[in-house]
Amino acid sequence: MPAPRGKLTDLPEISAYVLAHAAGIAWGLTVNPMIFRSIVAQGYRDHLLLAAVALSVAVSVVVLLLFLFLRKAMAGSGPPPPPADLPAPAAKFTDIREISAYVLAHAAGIAWGATVNPLIFRSLIAQGQRNLMLSGIAVSIAVSVVVLLIFLFLRKAMAGSGAPT
Repeated sequence: MPAPRGKLTDLPEISAYVLAHAAGIAWGLTVNPMIFRSIVAQGYRDHLLLAAVALSVAVSVVVLLLFLFLRKAMAGSGPPPPPADLPAPAAKFTDIREISAYVLAHAAGIAWGATVNPLIFRSLIAQGQRNLMLSGIAVSIAVSVVVLLIFLFLRKAMAGSGAPT
């Protein structure tokens, strides 16, 4: 169900992506702090990075499923049916190439979050900034946009290397 051949993406797909990732960012801003406070309160401060990566992976899987369902719902009825003498093409929810592109793009985003984000936030704290909510939102949005671009280009590259999608 990727974008039509020759196109990188389309409006329903971008809308589904934005809504799914907005839900992921909302989760990250509301639920993750409670989880991290609980981990620190229980004395597992040394495990915060592991917990952050595990939460990132779990949220990425949920966001993928949400994205796929939203994309399917927003796509509407799809292209017109083929002529009566041809069988209708099988409707695809997704394929292994698209899932692979998604996993690789999000792996890059998670790697960024585990390595670069702590440096960004340490620098902001060292400069005296104490309320990191707006900075966190801005970084999350920026990473989501970069992950989207990586996903779209990887998906297009992977689709071009094999059978037509």
